[in-house]
Amino acid sequence: MSHRPSISSCASNTGRKRRLAPMRHDPPDLNRLRKCRSLEWVHDTNNDSDDESHGRMIIRVGQDLAIYPLDERAVQMKDGSLPMMSYWYGKVAQISLDTSQDVQNVWLKIQWYYRKIDLEDEGVDLAACIGEYELVLNHATILPYDEDDLTQPRIPTRTLYNRWTIEIKFSKSTSLAEEVHISNAQAASSCGCRRCDPGFSSPTNIQRYCKKCQKWFDEKCVAALGRRMNKNVKAGLSPIYRDIYFEPQFLSLLTVPIRRGGSCGVVGNGLLLMQTDVLMDEAKMLGRLPEGWQDEIDQALLPKEDEIIPRYYCLTCTGVVI
Repeated sequence: MSHRPSISSCASNTGRKRRLAPMRHDPPDLNRLRKCRSLEWVHDTNNDSDDESHGRMIIRVGQDLAIYPLDERAVQMKDGSLPMMSYWYGKVAQISLDTSQDVQNVWLKIQWYYRKIDLEDEGVDLAACIGEYELVLNHATILPYDEDDLTQPRIPTRTLYNRWTIEIKFSKSTSLAEEVHISNAQAASSCGCRRCDPGFSSPTNIQRYCKKCQKWFDEKCVAALGRRMNKNVKAGLSPIYRDIYFEPQFLSLLTVPIRRGGSCGVVGNGLLLMQTDVLMDEAKMLGRLPEGWQDEIDQALLPKEDEIIPRYYCLTCTGVVI
């Protein structure tokens, strides 16, 4: 039978700063302790509530946590909370119960998410390619970001997400980083030009996608190395659609460039490809676009009406406009 330990803690308030009681001693050998899948934490709260669950939290293995930091740079706001990126973030890797003493102690083994500021503190070059709300998992709720998945829903602003994995080996004598191993197995993280740094893509840089070669290119590389198209882009349809009438408004969607990063958002508008493909499949069966097809298109994926986006030919596909 699974056993869920329950612990109680009381936080003191000094100068409107919340502080927990300090740890009494160093952690024991966690491998020798009893393992638990979840933990009930009962804590005090300043809010009066009749809800029995108020002041109680169930913490489970694999769960992502925001942790109040021991960091002088973390400045509280008026309500006592912290700005989103001032918290520490971690994933619960293990919950261990120590029953060897009169008072039972519970230990959490945390797999840390590194923020941009943490990477800068350790001198890791990856910091230059990290978005404002991006976290790097050490060794994802935090939203996972799959760069290869064009159909991934947009990640809202001020939302934490993860795509990188990092392992840092610290020196036992100096506590400084000795070895840093960074990995991101997603091929889409590389710029398709193969001339700039191929290993990193930053969500602060705008990229474009080629539907034919299925590669992403930094817009700066496209503008510097590519050939600009100086006329309007027209939708090219397969002959199987020659007897189907498509409204001009829909055809214009087929020419919208697929972009991500910077002002286009972390994920970008790749989902538009899937939405238009689904509608074209329905048109093939019905002989026309379905009624109310406009409701199937996420308007947030479209460029602003007054936005002028220069178009270029793909750097690797002859004659394909991106």
